[in-house]
Parts: sequence; structure tokens; C-alpha cells
Amino acid sequence: MESEHLSFCRICAAACGMVVTVDGDRVTRVRGDMDHPISRGYVCTKGRGLPEWHHRHDRLDRPRVDQRDVGWDVALDHLGGRLGEVIDSSGADAVGLYLATGLAYDSAGQIAAGMFMRSIGSSSFYTAATVDNAPVLVAAELVTGNAMLNPVWEPEHAGLLILVGTNPVVSHGYGTTLPDPVRRLRDFRGIGGRIWVVDPRRTETATLADEHIAVRPGADVALLAAVAREIVGDAEPSPGCSIDDIAALRSALDPFTIDRAAADAGIDASVIQRLIAEVREHRGRLAVFCGTGTTMARDGILAEWLRWVLLVVTDSLDRPGGMRFNRGVVNRPRAPRPGAPVPTALPGPGSRPDLPRVAGQIPAVALVDEIESGRLRALVVTGGNPLTALPEPERVRAALASLEVLVVIDVLDGDLAALATHVLPATGQLERADLTLAEHVSIRSGVQYTPAVVPPVAERRPTWWMLAEIARRLGSSLFAGLVDEAELAGLTDDGVLRALLAHAPLDGADVLAAGPRGIDLAIEYGWVRGTMLSDGRWRIAPEVLLARLAAHRTVDHGSMSLQMIPRREMARSNSVRCAADGGRAVVRLNGDDAFAAGLADGDHVVVTSAHGELVASVAIDDHVRRGVVSVTHGHPGSNPGALTSASIDVDPLTTMPLASGVAVTVARITHEA
Repeated sequence: MESEHLSFCRICAAACGMVVTVDGDRVTRVRGDMDHPISRGYVCTKGRGLPEWHHRHDRLDRPRVDQRDVGWDVALDHLGGRLGEVIDSSGADAVGLYLATGLAYDSAGQIAAGMFMRSIGSSSFYTAATVDNAPVLVAAELVTGNAMLNPVWEPEHAGLLILVGTNPVVSHGYGTTLPDPVRRLRDFRGIGGRIWVVDPRRTETATLADEHIAVRPGADVALLAAVAREIVGDAEPSPGCSIDDIAALRSALDPFTIDRAAADAGIDASVIQRLIAEVREHRGRLAVFCGTGTTMARDGILAEWLRWVLLVVTDSLDRPGGMRFNRGVVNRPRAPRPGAPVPTALPGPGSRPDLPRVAGQIPAVALVDEIESGRLRALVVTGGNPLTALPEPERVRAALASLEVLVVIDVLDGDLAALATHVLPATGQLERADLTLAEHVSIRSGVQYTPAVVPPVAERRPTWWMLAEIARRLGSSLFAGLVDEAELAGLTDDGVLRALLAHAPLDGADVLAAGPRGIDLAIEYGWVRGTMLSDGRWRIAPEVLLARLAAHRTVDHGSMSLQMIPRREMARSNSVRCAADGGRAVVRLNGDDAFAAGLADGDHVVVTSAHGELVASVAIDDHVRRGVVSVTHGHPGSNPGALTSASIDVDPLTTMPLASGVAVTVARITHEA
């Protein structure tokens, strides 16, 4: 007999409400929850594809050791013994953990991962943040002193929204989550809001905007600098920034004229003048956020910083009508204590001492070096796939295969699991209870809870349980201090979630009772300036970024060269296909570029960079600017990581490898083996 269950989607941070139909042990349908206050009945292709995903033939069902099915006690005892040997002989830092998107929205699992690393005393922590998001964290830390402070757009206030290198209609936001993105953008314009999109491709979001600026890849820095030059020139020093910072900015921005930006971007100067006029008109009502089109580019850190400059100088931060900050329910930022010593930064990776840690994490680009140097002997991979996420995938594969211990905790089988010494089958999102933890990027101030929709199948277990059991075999109790000793043996998802809510500003019982439609936390303004900034001022002129801006040059590979930019797909969450999409990697390019290269729709091509090549099929798309090739990031079939390098063009501040604006050629394959 069919039954319906309220839940919310945990594929991305948008956390759209959904109604899940179950028939016996089969998940048969997912539709949007019409009464959800934020997503309002919307759920994307990926969410609607959850029944297919949940029952995929390649779901992991049983633990494996050295590719043999075993029971849980055998797997965990063997793994605990192997990890103990590594720690005893080489120290705890020889054990690393890589956490990626698949675990990012598993609330108990995500927090347990950090607790596990602390319990064994290892600082070898890697996440996908340094694959695509590090400039956001580094810029926030330089400007505010806290890498996790993130301004959120408020679409209910008419103002000006500038989207740079981001396509929230497909990605659902990157810095501000956008459930129901099409209707939300239309509603914003309906109350008088204005939207500008800066992107080399006329994206799905750009078609909904008032203006689209099709810049050359990487030229968004010169464009934002030209806008900032004019706005900073207008500025009178305010309590939010110092006179010295304004003076330093004026000097640094002076070379970035409108004419220079127009030439770098390949656009008409009058377009930039119109944008500047709108920014002036919307002082106090400006919102700006970027995406992977900028964060994965050569100077993504400058684009992220310049958006902070514009928001601060127009007095659009931490106030109604501009962009706000969410205090959060579970992950609440801590204000610095007056007179407290500045925490000592942990050193970067020993194999790449030139690369700093980002938000306490070892950069993912150094993962292979750490393995090859022998410093990292064991790795736990939770909810991610370094084979598709990192540069030089064949080198990554060889390094992972050489590890003494490779633990894969995931819901799906695949190439990575085939390399693993230990494979541990995790519960999928419909089989576990969850809270929303992506509070600093959420369009909502509040939290949602969902129970499991269906019981776990076979021998799947929650990730938090696995990590707690491994820690126990290494001599520590993961949840000691959070949960009473008497409760540890019978601990459930809900028990862990209640423990996480123990010190929250909302009552844990109320949160669980509110369920998937959530409970709101009052929106506050001014708290960041009042409690988080050391002197009540934004540090908008960090010396390291002033110097970086002075050295900035827009790269011109010549009129005969193409530049690769990343793209998201509606049916995929990075390397995981969540709904039917045909499965073949596609490169999109302008019809004029295709004609010049002798290419037609559907042709199989090889895309070549200085570092490698990938094979894909062509889609002619005149929404793509001439000179640009648009390639899906993280596609498992034809991996764009092969076109990038782990050592050349790695950003020294953010540790990000260059993956947007890479020079490539595209040639037709006349025959395939």
C-alpha cells in the first residue's frame, strides 16, 4: 500500500521540501511539497530522480575488505587494526580524511567526520572546499577574520543583484541557496528588483536577467575593479571602513579604468557605465555573489574580494535591504574574545610547504603529493570522488592505489571503491534522519529536520556510526561528553541530532517536531559588525590583495585560442548522476568557432590543453561567447581534471588549481578505436 512522507532534499544546500511516495519497500515518486515555506512546491530534476537513484543497481550493500564481502565486525576490526598500525609507526597525521559533497548534507556524518579526526589527533583533513570554493573562504577570512562568514541575499527587498560566474537556476546558488530559483528571480524583478549577470555564456539564469554581460573568461576581475574604482571614488569614509583603507583602495583601483575593463572583457564601455550607474542608484540595496566560474579562475580571489569591497562601500552589508548574515542554529560562529591571542595557524602540507591551509584544511591539490612522499599512508574518503574532482586523474588513481589503507564510505559502488582496501556502505538520504546545517549560505534563517523515509536496506549503516565504531577500536569514544554513556550503545540518528541541538538557540524538541517544513530563527542585523569584527570595521584593503590586484592581468591566449570554462548540469551533482541525462560528456561552443574548426553538432572531439586531453561530443550553442568552450565540471566519463595541473597555475593564496580560463584546442575525431 502506498504512503506519503514529508522530507527535504539533501543533494544540495537548497534543502527543498519534498513529498516522497513509498509502496512497501519501494520509493516510487518524489514531488515538491507545495506547503513548504521556502521551496513552495519546487524540486529539481535531481530531487525528482531520487527513486531511481535510491534503487540503483550499483548501491553499496555490504562491507568489503580487499574486495571481499565481509561482516561489519570483521571489516571494522580489520580496519581498526590497520589504522592503529599506521598511527603507531608514523603518527596520526599519516591518516587523512577527505570530505566532499556527498557527506556535506549528511548532518550527523559531516560533524562526526571532524570529531573523528580530532579523536585520533590527526590534522590531515581535506575537503572539496579547496576544489571549488576556497576563494570564498580566504576572502571572507581576510575581510572579516572568519572564513565562514558569508553574506546572504534577501530577494524580498527590491534592489540590485549582480551574479558573477554563477548560474543558480541550475546550481541553486553558490553563496546564497535559491530553492525555486526561476520563480524567485522573477518575483524579485516583479517587485522592482534588477538583475545583472556577468558570464561568458548566456546561462539559464542570464535569460531571466535584465542585463547580461558576456565577458571573456577571467575579465570579471577587471570589470568589478572598474565598478569599484568609481564607487570607492564616491565614498565618504563610514564607520564600516577606515580612512586608510579607502585611500589604499583608491590608489590600487586607479589603473582599472572603464576603458581598460571594456578592452579586457571585450565589451562596450557603455555597458559598464550603465552598471556603475545602477550600483550608485542602489546604495544600501546591493547584492553580489559569485560562483565556480570565478572561484576556479586564475584570480578568483580578487573577484571574491571585490564583491566585498562593493558591498561594504555601498553600505549593503549586515543591514535590511542589502545582504545579511545568518547566525545559524548548530554552526554558530564564535565572536573573538577581547585580548585573546591569535590562534597559531597549522603548517601547510610538508610535501607542498608553499601552499597554506585554507580554513584549517590541507589543500586538496596536495593530496597526491602527500601520498607520493609517504607522509599520508591511509585515507578515508567520505562522500566524494578524488578521481573526478582533482587535477591529473591518472596520477590521482595511481596514488590512491598505492595507499596502505584506502577507506571508501559511500552509497554507490564505482571506480574509487574498486581501488579501496575497505568499502563501507552508507545509508542514503532517504534512509537517515537529518538537519539542515548549511546555515551560513541558506536563504532561510532557521533549520529543518527530517526523519528517515524508509529503513536501511541490507547492511547499510549511518556514516556517524561507522566513524564512531572505528574510533572505538582505536581507543576513543566519539560521542563522549555529548551523549550519556548509557545511551551510547543504542544511539540512533535522532539521538545524535538531539545532541547537536543541545546548545542551540532553538529547543531541540521543537526542531524535531517542526519536521521538514522547518522552524525559523529570528533574522538579526548588525550582529557581525557589533560582535565579530575586531574593531567594528571591515578590513577591505588587505595588503596581500592590494599587491595581487596590482599584478593582475587578463590573460589573452590570442584570437585563435579557445578557453575552457566549467558548467553545472541539472541532472548531476558533480560526478553522481541523479537523473537520466544520456551520460555522455558534452562540450558547448559557439557556432562560429565550430564552423572554423570544421565541427558539427554531435561530432566526437578531443579537447586538448597543455596538461592533457578529454574526449566528448559537441553541442553548438550560440549562448556561449566566441572563443569559449563550456565543459561540465566533475563529469566521470570525460574528466576535465585531465586538462588541469596540480602544480602549474595553482593559486598561492587559495591553493586552487586553474580550472576556468584554461587554454584548449578542440579537434574532431575522425574514427574511434
